[in-house]
Amino acid sequence: MGRFEKQRVQLETGAWSMVYSLEIAPQELKFEDLHPMSSYVRQQDIARMHYARARARGQDNPHILTWTAMQTDRRAEHMFPGLDYGFDGEQIISANSFVARVLRQLLARGWLQLHEYIGDTYEWHTEIAPGNDIWGARAGAMTRWLEESIQLDLYPNVERGSYQPRLFREFDATRNFVRIGRCDFVRHFVQNHERMAAFNTSHFLHEHDDLVSHHSGYGDAIGLMVSENTILRPPLYQRGCLLFDGAEWTVQTMSLEDIALILPDDINLRADASGDQQFGLNPADPSGIAIYTRAARLRENGRPLDRTPAEDRHEFVIVNRQVLSWKRGGDLQIPQNGFVLSLGADALRESTIEKIAEDAWIEYEFADPSKGLVSGVQAGPILLQDGRNELKSTDANEEYWASRSIGGEHIVGITPVNMDPGSPGERKARSALGIKEDGNLLLVVVDGCDPAARTELDSAGATLFELADLLATKGAIHALNMSGEGSSHLFFQGGLANRPSDRRGQEGVVYERMLPSIGIVG
Repeated sequence: MGRFEKQRVQLETGAWSMVYSLEIAPQELKFEDLHPMSSYVRQQDIARMHYARARARGQDNPHILTWTAMQTDRRAEHMFPGLDYGFDGEQIISANSFVARVLRQLLARGWLQLHEYIGDTYEWHTEIAPGNDIWGARAGAMTRWLEESIQLDLYPNVERGSYQPRLFREFDATRNFVRIGRCDFVRHFVQNHERMAAFNTSHFLHEHDDLVSHHSGYGDAIGLMVSENTILRPPLYQRGCLLFDGAEWTVQTMSLEDIALILPDDINLRADASGDQQFGLNPADPSGIAIYTRAARLRENGRPLDRTPAEDRHEFVIVNRQVLSWKRGGDLQIPQNGFVLSLGADALRESTIEKIAEDAWIEYEFADPSKGLVSGVQAGPILLQDGRNELKSTDANEEYWASRSIGGEHIVGITPVNMDPGSPGERKARSALGIKEDGNLLLVVVDGCDPAARTELDSAGATLFELADLLATKGAIHALNMSGEGSSHLFFQGGLANRPSDRRGQEGVVYERMLPSIGIVG
């Protein structure tokens, strides 16, 4: 097992693509989140990426501010005691969310300054208009923390010897300020662990449209993640999954309706009536308990749901297994990487509601206990099912919606915001996992490149239809698309086997991309 092949495939258009394949025994594949190493390395690399994006947007001399979220999140009230943690009625619990929200506001209002002193030392200062005591206290606490932790980084750095304060006025805080989440280079994992192969898996937050919420960070993974019998992340949207029950792998769609939420007091929430309480997923008329994702009533409204309905309800923002904030009265922003638990009057005891905010943690289990799943990952769309090409029906069965302009208004999509399975004609770098008739797995990676930076050395990539055909030709009867484009990485026996597509506008220059989770062979 572990048979590796590299093949140059000629396309009908006359272009060519480089295809890599690896056959994997069922018991040899595992999924794992990466454990980030140096925060400085992450800040520098991601800052350079966003700097290139800003230049591509036409900014001549952009500056990028990056901040690496704490891996072990704390409560905002414990880290910054004595402050007001409310913003437009939303009470923030998470310290990471609070820092992102405050820093973004300080930058948007031009209140943050960077000072350089003799000796090449730097300090962050704030200048708040008189009479704004709440923001003055927040800004003071934030600058003290920044001085102690040195968490906020400017790229490119200030000019040496200028000794002039840098004022962040007219600063694009939505695109040039980046909160960095849990991600790292696959190479770091490979260098520290002896494995046959490692490759990309989950979709994750990567574009500016992914990061509109202060609860979201670059590199945050989305979609179901099951590792060693534990659900680390729930299936936010109805999308394809690759699942292992200990004996065989299957490909199927899952959503939050397939998951039970375990709240404080061991209250079990399910989409059907078999639990302690029943919830409705994205209901048109909420009553009792509802869960909202950005895919709520997507086809009826013709766009994603950005905020929950303005109803008299008690709501919680949940990302992975953590409760990040709460609000009474609805109209709560839904992050790309999480959902909102919305409770009507008398839906739960007041003591349980208080415990949700106090514990700030929930657990998940599969609603169908017979599944007994020990490992799994969600990405999508599904490419093959029982030998059939599923792409023609994917748009109706899986929840994707790319960002677009409607009537001159930019509408933020559902991550991955640049992917539209209903229009799979564009050739890109691709990755997919298939299941063969004998139960073995088949990994296929196709190199691609941004056409604007492509050279004669670069592979043309594949469309989703071509990817499905490649998997079928190699013997797969079921197959699931994984994250692609610059995320398509394949390390084999310690070395990088493929040529990733991230160019950042530089012809012939290849960049490796940080990822949140990987598949591991051996």
